Amino acid sequence: MHYLALGDSISIDYYTGVTGGGAASQLARRLQADPFSDLTRDGNTTGGVLIDLGRIPGKPDVVTLTAGGNDLLMGQPAEPILANLERIAEALDGLSAPVLLNTVYDPTDGDDDLSSEVGLPREMRLRYNALNGGIRELARRRGYLLADLEPLFHGHGVRSRECWFVHVIEPNLAGATAIAEHWHELLRKQGVVTG
Repeated sequence: MHYLALGDSISIDYYTGVTGGGAASQLARRLQADPFSDLTRDGNTTGGVLIDLGRIPGKPDVVTLTAGGNDLLMGQPAEPILANLERIAEALDGLSAPVLLNTVYDPTDGDDDLSSEVGLPREMRLRYNALNGGIRELARRRGYLLADLEPLFHGHGVRSRECWFVHVIEPNLAGATAIAEHWHELLRKQGVVTG
């Protein structure tokens, strides 16, 4: 199975502190992916993913996409981010592979007072909600598998007893493992993988 991972640090190994600990690497092992085309990178934006689409080697059997959070942190409103995600989706539709499209998690667990403490502007909440709403709608319209990371991570924010974050916004090993398990379960329910 050829697995293609696109996107940002939600998927990468680095912040887990373990080689192969990132969500994409863990899913690749579960899928026994060969090849595993990992085009994810720290700080990647939707614009970066659009460029990465030109580097896809061959035809993947499964695609994960984690993108939009860095655009949001850079101050972009939801509309241009969603417009880029639409362009990405148009390209991915041509691959005829199942796509797992991810919402953006919230390290504050919805606490706007905590947002300012960790350096996130209060006004980001409206843009954040609009982005995740748009991602959910895009997944529905395109027939993608929605990996809704916002509720998955809720209760595991930076102030929780079971925190799934490091450096405020990056998934730690527990967070990455939860994402990989969630992705695998979505693929299993869809019949893409067994076991």
